[in-house]
Amino acid sequence: MAIVLITKPMQNVGSPSVDSNPGKRGVSQLILLSALIGVFLLTGCYTAPKNQSSKLEIDSPRNWDSTETRGNFEPQNWAQDFNDPMLVSIIEEALAHNYNLKAAEARLASQIAGSRFAASVVWPSLNGSASQNRNRRSSADGIQQTPTAETFGLNLRFNWEIDIWGRVRNGYRADLADIQSAQADYAATRLSIAGRVAQAWYDAIEAEQQYDLAVRTQEALESSAVIVEENFKRGIARALDVRLVRANVASNKSTVEARLRAQESSVRVLETLLGRYPGNELAVAGKIPDVSGPVPAGLPSELLLRRPDVISVERTLAANEQRKFETSKARIPSINLTLTRGTSSRDLENVFDIIDRRVWSQALNFSQTWFQGGRLRANFRRAKANYEQSLANYANTVLTAFREVENALSNQSSFDRDYESQKIAAEESAAAETLAWEEYGRGLSDITTALDAVRRNITAQRSFIQVANQRVQARIDLYLALGGGFDVEPEPEN
Repeated sequence: MAIVLITKPMQNVGSPSVDSNPGKRGVSQLILLSALIGVFLLTGCYTAPKNQSSKLEIDSPRNWDSTETRGNFEPQNWAQDFNDPMLVSIIEEALAHNYNLKAAEARLASQIAGSRFAASVVWPSLNGSASQNRNRRSSADGIQQTPTAETFGLNLRFNWEIDIWGRVRNGYRADLADIQSAQADYAATRLSIAGRVAQAWYDAIEAEQQYDLAVRTQEALESSAVIVEENFKRGIARALDVRLVRANVASNKSTVEARLRAQESSVRVLETLLGRYPGNELAVAGKIPDVSGPVPAGLPSELLLRRPDVISVERTLAANEQRKFETSKARIPSINLTLTRGTSSRDLENVFDIIDRRVWSQALNFSQTWFQGGRLRANFRRAKANYEQSLANYANTVLTAFREVENALSNQSSFDRDYESQKIAAEESAAAETLAWEEYGRGLSDITTALDAVRRNITAQRSFIQVANQRVQARIDLYLALGGGFDVEPEPEN
């Protein structure tokens, strides 16, 4: 139901305006304009909703469980910790050319545009139009016709829903929170891609080192096989020795091929992340860095304000809270102001005469919905349920973030100990293999002892390379869990 409280009729087309009390009309319009400005200033302060972390039922611990993480966390340029200039270079390339990131950027732009489109209702609308009308009518007997009449007109229409109750403001603030959530999602995608590129880089280095180890092992086995066969010809070695060493040579050839396939595949994965054609042309150079020492992790409470995925779900919660308020106020009467101003004339040259040819109207409407079959109530219940779901998602995301950080911190010290153990095992296994071949050459041990030492050394060297990479991967996981960033400008395209 709509009730028109203020309305004034349009004047006759083509006739001069007549105002019996122009002074009174001017005062009333000034009062109305002042009131509108006051309402606009009252409702014109539109800001994003405040942080919702106080709604969490989860108490953040004062410190992390790890005792080696004291100090403020520095989120930017975490890649510098690896002291690898090539790593920084490929991350910059990925952030400039990765197509998943380009898609995320487009999604962000679409989300911002969509939210601003939905939020446009908070502002007044102003529309203009121009018209030309020609008509001719017949008389009652249908024989005579009136002369052709032609009129020209200009019209300007102003419409605005006055947000007394804050319903429109709630919707607008929800849209602002949606934009912030989309920006956090983009930051999370950017951080994820930087982390994936770093992990793929060191996976490729590990694959290269494993391949080099297999090649060196093959060369050593072939040299040993030559010695064993020469000893067999001189009657020093047995036929069994020859058979065993030949079997080891053939078996390791298969390992070389497997390592080559893994190396090529890892390079292609990295090239795809960089936005390049996966042609296995990227030169992987360098070594797996020695990332010793703890990472200052800051305070757990800071994680809620830094990690992008936590920020995103918190902003979604804030948006859904505003929409809950918006739907609850939908049953309150709305107030709408409509003003029209224009001119109308039979002569085109007079259409711009805004004094004598003016046509105008103004209306202030109150509208109240009485019955829609429970639509408004159901919409409010849905918004309330969405809010409760967002609150649960927020709590679950925070718990997941805490768990990932605690695991990553725990893995740091564990991989440090594992790395030192594997380093000793690799050194001792290499020395044992050398000693085993020396004893075999002097006839102090058989071929099985020497080949067993070879297998043990290969296993130890592979494990050492693998745990060195796992140690670096764990450090990258820690930076991602802590919400580290990578603050570089995208590389300009050629």
